[in-house]
Amino acid sequence: MTDPAETRDDARRIHEDAILIDGQGVTVLLPVAQIVPEAIDGVPYLERAIAGGVTAQNVTLGIGGIGMGTDDFRALVGTMHGHYCYFEIEPGLLLVETAEDIRRAKREGRLGVIFGVQGLATKIEDDPTLVRILHRLGLRIGQLMYNERSSLGCGCLEHPDTGLTQLGRIVVREMNHVGIAVDMAHAGDRTTLDAIDCSRQPVIVSHGNARALCDTPRNCGDDVLEALAECGGVIGITAYGPLCETKPGVRPALGDMIDHIAYVADLVGVDHVGIGSDFFESESAVRFHAFFRVRYPEVFGDYRLDNVYFDDFNRVDHFPLLTQALIDRGFTPEETTKVLGGNFMRVFDRVWKA
Repeated sequence: MTDPAETRDDARRIHEDAILIDGQGVTVLLPVAQIVPEAIDGVPYLERAIAGGVTAQNVTLGIGGIGMGTDDFRALVGTMHGHYCYFEIEPGLLLVETAEDIRRAKREGRLGVIFGVQGLATKIEDDPTLVRILHRLGLRIGQLMYNERSSLGCGCLEHPDTGLTQLGRIVVREMNHVGIAVDMAHAGDRTTLDAIDCSRQPVIVSHGNARALCDTPRNCGDDVLEALAECGGVIGITAYGPLCETKPGVRPALGDMIDHIAYVADLVGVDHVGIGSDFFESESAVRFHAFFRVRYPEVFGDYRLDNVYFDDFNRVDHFPLLTQALIDRGFTPEETTKVLGGNFMRVFDRVWKA
């Protein structure tokens, strides 16, 4: 594998100048245990993230989507507390509450942490008044669904997908009102289209790929991608193997991820595609087996923790390789900068409120 230090000068300059936003970086702190990801070759995670050019990442809080146990408001507040404590002892981190905070992180060489959740219904305990409270506590990205049905709508594995519920519409309106980005990763098609129709602000898919290239319900069909672009939204293309195959049953590589980026750019325009790596360097082999392989075989198939990412792009300090791959594919410097983070910045500038 090419070492990130060996990227060409042109790609390196573009990468160093860009604001790089990982729409689903998962975590800088394992929420359930409040443990920092392990160092690699003696280099701590935060140092590797900053060296890799990451400006900000959406981290998953709460239990659902990241841990095992009761996923409720109290669990979410507990994981928020862990991150607040981490901010006190790690000056290299910056809590992101406005788009300007991301620009500040870039200027100061710090890693911006965007509070996000995967599966909002249980975290607000079906009470939309808590949306405003969570915004005050720092939540800036709210993924409405996980894979299953909830009080807000249907996840991508739910059949039939009956769409966004009335409570779901109320929650979307509350999120618009206070300034939390609506994230439809993991949602069913009809639920996603309903949310886009309901929202007065651009909607995002923090991590997902093109179903036309990889036929899994976790990916987005062309109709969803077109509606997402129409509302001014962005999809973060992910490096998660089961979502990134371009040849069924063949483990993907970085080039396949670039295929998904290019497909979305060609279909709806380069302004509507970003990055959502879904890198989770704190993942537990036990949790991966129990939470993913056993519960969701229709998505994960034969993938294991040791092969769920690519050999040539699988951790936070590998992002310079992505920039070089985009340039090699023919993306211009301006287009590359948009994909790396400019498009998410446009959405966050519009959606977030101080």
